[in-house]
Amino acid sequence: MADDKDKERRKMYLTVADLSTMGFAMVFSIVLGLIAGFYLDSKLGTEPILTFVFLFGGIMAGFRMMYKTYMRFFSEDKSGEKRK
Repeated sequence: MADDKDKERRKMYLTVADLSTMGFAMVFSIVLGLIAGFYLDSKLGTEPILTFVFLFGGIMAGFRMMYKTYMRFFSEDKSGEKRK
């Protein structure tokens, strides 16, 4: 009985950790895209263009990571329900 509680608690912690990475990944990819855009704009003299391009790319990468994490989370949840 205690073993089942430990498994459930461990699963809950892993789920929370997995879902919390979504926000971090979103922020990290946006900031990375913004920094790359600023850097390339300053070196190439194309003031706002590359900043917007890389910012948009960072936003898209962040949403892609969030979507993949979301789909993995719910596919594991559904597969876990089928096993019961």
